Amino acid sequence: MGFVVRVRVDDIAAAHHLPGYDGPCARPHGHNWSLEAVIAAEDLHEEMVVDFAVIKSVLRAIDHTDLNDDPDLAAGGRRPTAERLAVVLARRVQTRLDAQPNRPRLVELTVRETTRNIVVYTPPGA
Repeated sequence: MGFVVRVRVDDIAAAHHLPGYDGPCARPHGHNWSLEAVIAAEDLHEEMVVDFAVIKSVLRAIDHTDLNDDPDLAAGGRRPTAERLAVVLARRVQTRLDAQPNRPRLVELTVRETTRNIVVYTPPGA
């Protein structure tokens, strides 16, 4: 791909708990999450790979929420882990990218649950 951008959003406050988990994360608790999307495109649209505000709006949509209330994250007995959050946010970002004329692709999505606990997700086909 010709162009690569990184869009980062820090200090997203969101709560969750992991039902059935044998440990303290089974109890409701919160994190100040940090999220970063890496997006690539061959061509620019209006001199941009993508408007950063579009990506930030997708990532910020979880701010001040309980992730267990999000059906994409917790439906069907799923646990809203950092890994699951990465997959769901990656799908949401790519959906927004698919509407862009220059067809950018999400290459990688990083979820920082804490400064020490980080998930890096590469979507299939990236």
